[in-house]
Amino acid sequence: MFLTERRLSVASVEEILSVGIDIGTSTTSLVISKLKIKNVAGGFSAPKIEIVEKNIIYRSNVYFTPLIDEKTIDFINLKKLIEEEYKKAKISPSEIKTGAVIITGETARKENAENILDAISKLAGTFVVATAGPNLEAYLAGLGAGAANLSSKTKKSVCNVDIGGGTTNISVFNEGKLLTTFCANIGGRLIKLSSDYKDVKLTEVSNYGQIVLDEGGFKVKKNDKLGLNDLIKIAGMLAESLISILLFRPNSLAEKLAIGPLPKENLKIDAVTFSGGVGRLFYEDDYSNDVLWVTRYQDIGPLLAMELKRNISKLPYEVIKPMETIYATVIGAGVHTTELSGSTIYISDSKVLPLKNIPVVKVDDPHGSKAELIEGVKKKLETFKNAEGHLIPALLIPDLENVNFEKVKNLAEALFAAVRISNIPGPIVVACEEDIGKALGSILKNLGGNLYEVISIDEISVKEGDYIDIGEPLYSGSVVPVILKTLVFSH
Repeated sequence: MFLTERRLSVASVEEILSVGIDIGTSTTSLVISKLKIKNVAGGFSAPKIEIVEKNIIYRSNVYFTPLIDEKTIDFINLKKLIEEEYKKAKISPSEIKTGAVIITGETARKENAENILDAISKLAGTFVVATAGPNLEAYLAGLGAGAANLSSKTKKSVCNVDIGGGTTNISVFNEGKLLTTFCANIGGRLIKLSSDYKDVKLTEVSNYGQIVLDEGGFKVKKNDKLGLNDLIKIAGMLAESLISILLFRPNSLAEKLAIGPLPKENLKIDAVTFSGGVGRLFYEDDYSNDVLWVTRYQDIGPLLAMELKRNISKLPYEVIKPMETIYATVIGAGVHTTELSGSTIYISDSKVLPLKNIPVVKVDDPHGSKAELIEGVKKKLETFKNAEGHLIPALLIPDLENVNFEKVKNLAEALFAAVRISNIPGPIVVACEEDIGKALGSILKNLGGNLYEVISIDEISVKEGDYIDIGEPLYSGSVVPVILKTLVFSH
C-alpha cells in the first residue's frame, strides 16, 4: 500500500437497503433486505469493510406475472404491482442503495423484456441493476435457497434444482463454492390449461412445450381436450428428462430442451435440493387424482412435481428440503448480488457513479515493458470498440507480484497511453485483484488531469468477459458496491 489510509472506527456500522425483484414465467415477487456494513480490521490496520449481516425485512406476496399476451409483458400492471409493494413495505425506492431486478425463464424472451428490465430497475432504486440469464439465475437461486450455505456447513457437494414455470436452473456447490451451472427449458408452465368439472383444454403452448408434445406423439392444438392420463404422461416425460440431466445422462428430450451444453461427465453430488414454484410443490405431502386439483394453477406444475417425486429414487443423492423454495431466486437477487470493493480505492469524482454494464478487459501481462503493455491493452480496447461501439471497459489488473511503486507507475503510464490512443470516452475504470486501487488511480488521475475522471477499485473477483456495475460510494466513501452480471461456464 503506497498511501496512508484514514482510519475508520472499528465499531462503526452502516446499514443499507437492498431490493430483489424476480419477474418469472409464472410468478413475480419482491424482497427487501437490510445489509450491515462494518470495518472488520483492527484499530491500527488498513480498513477492511465487509457486509457483516444480511436480514430480510420485507417479502411481498407471490403474484402471477401480468402478461398482455404470450409475447408481451403487461408493464402497466407490473409497475403498479411493484409500487404497491413498496407502499406496503413503507419504503421509498430512493432509500434503496443496491439490489437486482431479474427477468427469468420464458418471460426473459418476451418482446418487451429488455425495456421492462430497464424501466423497473429505475423504479426500484438509485442503484438497482437489471439482469437476466439462466446461469446467473441458477447461481442466485442456489444462494437464495441456502444450498451454498448448506454445502459450506456440511463440506459436501450440494446441487440445487430451481424449477419454475419455463426453465429449470441447476447450480452445484462444493464446500460453499460454485462449481458449475446448467439449465434446461423444463417447467410447469410450458403448456397452459383451463379446466372445469368435465374437461381440461389446452389454452397455450410455448415453443418448448410443443417440442414435448411432439416427442410424446400428441396431435393436439389450442382448445383441444386433454385427459388426466395425457397430462400425467407429459409431466412424466419432463420429470424423466430432468432426472436424466441430474444423472449426467441426458435423454433425447433433455437434449432438445437444453439451454447451452449439459454436463455428460459425472460430477460428485452428495445432496440435492429443489426450489422454485415446482420445487415448493415437490415437498408437499398431499396428492389427488382430481383434475381440478392437479390443474389448479392452469398448468402442469403440480403434476410435474408429483412425477418428479415418483421418480426421485432413481437419483443416488440425499434429498434435502432447502431453507427457501419459491422465494429462492428473488432472495438471491436481493440479498446475495452485492459485493464490496476493497477499501484502498480511488474515485476522482463520485458524480460519475453509478456505472452500469461495464465489460471487463484483462491486462494480459502487467509485468511487460511499457511498449508491450500499451500495444496489448490497445488491442483489447479496439476489440471491444469494434464489437460493441464506444463502451467504457474496466481494465482488470491481475496480481503484480512483489508490487512496488515503479511497477505501479509503469503500469499506470501504459494504461493511460493506451486509453488515449484508443479514444475511450472515459472515465478510466480499473479493477485490481490486489489492494493497489488508490495508488494506481492517483497516478492515472495525475497523468490525465482534467481529461479523464478515474475510478480505480480493488479486491474484487471478476474475469474477462464479465460485466459489472459499480454503485455510489458507501461507508464514508471507503468502498463501492459491485455487482457481477454474467456467469458463463464451459463443461
